[in-house]
Amino acid sequence: MSLLSPKEAVVLMYESVAAGDYDKARSLMHPEYHSHTQPHETSVDAFFKEMDAVKRTMTATRRETILTMEEGAMAVILQRVEGIHKDTGDKIAYRSADFFRIAEDGRIKEHWDAVTFDGSDLFDTIEPN
Repeated sequence: MSLLSPKEAVVLMYESVAAGDYDKARSLMHPEYHSHTQPHETSVDAFFKEMDAVKRTMTATRRETILTMEEGAMAVILQRVEGIHKDTGDKIAYRSADFFRIAEDGRIKEHWDAVTFDGSDLFDTIEPN
């Protein structure tokens, strides 16, 4: 794979996760990936575990990219996600600002985020395995 811009790498990673192509998404992530704001997201495997938990919890999920930006090795994606909690039927909607630092090899290495919920807090209800 040729090196993508930071913004392209992040957008492709989210598109790959949404499409269920975890192999493609994994190829975009550095082996030393970790999140600075999600204490349980300490590795690439932990990231995918969280994505699986979200997918198991929500149905009729829709993700909308609002804005993407990049500056040097940093990329930012603002997005809105909404769906229905499969057990309660409650609408879940959240907006996130996700910041990523891209390693020299072009893969996503670090993550910071800020999440705002509209209604039920999804992360209080999911059960990662």
